[in-house]
Amino acid sequence: VEAVESARAWFATAEIRQVASEPYEVGINSALRYRKSVDGFTVGDAMHDYIEWKRVAAAKSHFETNLSLINHHIIPRLGDVRLEEFDGRLFTEFCVNVLESPPKRGRQPVGLKVPLANLDPDALRRRKKTLNTLIGILRLAFRMAWENGEVESERTWRCLRRVPHADTPRHHFLTRRQCQLLLRACRPDLGQLVLGALYTGCRVSELARLKVADVGGHVFGIFVAPQKSWKSRYVHLPDEGMSFFLDQCENKKDNDLVFTREDGGNWQRGAHKHLFKETVCRAGLPTEFVFHGLRHTYASQLVQAGTPLAIVAKQLGHANTDTVSRTYGHLSCQSIEEELSRRFAPLN
Repeated sequence: VEAVESARAWFATAEIRQVASEPYEVGINSALRYRKSVDGFTVGDAMHDYIEWKRVAAAKSHFETNLSLINHHIIPRLGDVRLEEFDGRLFTEFCVNVLESPPKRGRQPVGLKVPLANLDPDALRRRKKTLNTLIGILRLAFRMAWENGEVESERTWRCLRRVPHADTPRHHFLTRRQCQLLLRACRPDLGQLVLGALYTGCRVSELARLKVADVGGHVFGIFVAPQKSWKSRYVHLPDEGMSFFLDQCENKKDNDLVFTREDGGNWQRGAHKHLFKETVCRAGLPTEFVFHGLRHTYASQLVQAGTPLAIVAKQLGHANTDTVSRTYGHLSCQSIEEELSRRFAPLN
């Protein structure tokens, strides 16, 4: 207690206060940042009921993601709006506001708004994806409020429509030669994490949480615990990949992490980012390539090799082939050409 008080007194001095940031809570916020200030049932009240339901029903990571989106986008813009007054005009204003606002990155200051007309297609695609997530949250929360008798009209949730949004084909992925260049430029612990991604197509958060007990249990591969939803999956591995994962598990206990940093710490919460960026530069690869591109590399190379889209979707954890087809379907040209050449009945 005395140490904390001494630290606060030090930060409060004029010299330090000029250069120090504002204080903030350590860890992940688990509370809705809304304090009721108007009469009647508001959007903020609907968000409160929604969050309390998700706290029970959703996976922890999914709950935390939704809560962060609500606190950043919905509460400041709509929190004090009475739900019965919410209509299509307010909804359109909200959509434009979200699309024109730059993405929030951790605790960094949020940048200036960018008009819709000035957004490049890729930035607009990403923002539409975020907006559709917010629309899904609003629709479910408003429908819950209607079902609970907080409002009489169905208009509040029926006026919410998803924004047309299409996954664009992925062009930024590595060749096998580039994968080898990247691996040679990695320090050993990062290289193991990169290999894990190239063998499985897993997200970095999935690899960071992978435990020894999840390797080679029921299938020739790994078990991926639920992250963004309750859905878990098995990822099957080639012989080379299975040998790699078993080597990482050697002399470890079932509850130990498969991948750790050289200092013994875990790879969670972006610990890989600056290292990966430096490695990409050393390897002479495009500077915009990020770790998630390894997942696209995995899927792209499987599709190019003629792997059925249903298998690729299952490996990635998608419910169906729609996303895989829209994102990687253009890479299956060779397989399509071979099938047409083999099956098309000659006319002449």
